[in-house]
Amino acid sequence: MAEQEASGLQLLLHTLQLPVFSLQSSCDRESTLTILKVLGDLLSVGTDRRIHYMISKGGSEALLQTLVNTARTASPDYDILLPLFRLLARVGLRDKKIGQKALELEALDVTLILARKNLSHSQNLLHCLWALRVFASSVSMGAMLGINGAMELLFKVITPYTQKHTRTI
Repeated sequence: MAEQEASGLQLLLHTLQLPVFSLQSSCDRESTLTILKVLGDLLSVGTDRRIHYMISKGGSEALLQTLVNTARTASPDYDILLPLFRLLARVGLRDKKIGQKALELEALDVTLILARKNLSHSQNLLHCLWALRVFASSVSMGAMLGINGAMELLFKVITPYTQKHTRTI
């Protein structure tokens, strides 16, 4: 029984990693959304053991690869990216090497680019910031984020909410 569950999870992760050349195909889009929903349900109901099991089977890499594939399309589909960022934030808190994996798969750069594009869309920006927080959990990745301009990005996010720009009611 455990072997069937392992092969089922591995099948989901493998299907999720398949390159997405165009998300115009509703079948690919719907199957990706369904897989993300199933993974979200599996990880939300239960203990950390499921998350650690998913990490051991390459779940972090699969989620990061899906992020890169989805974000590099002509027009990124935020219906896929938002649940993907939520899963990355949940899994990344338990994966000690998530920052290094994100750097190797270029998900760090992709997330920064998406965050810069969504400065005026607070919901999309919030999900990008969740992922960046998880990626910055190690000192080396925090330094890499600093080199890539994450601090400037944070100042752009914070500036509209400073006291100079708010009015009292």
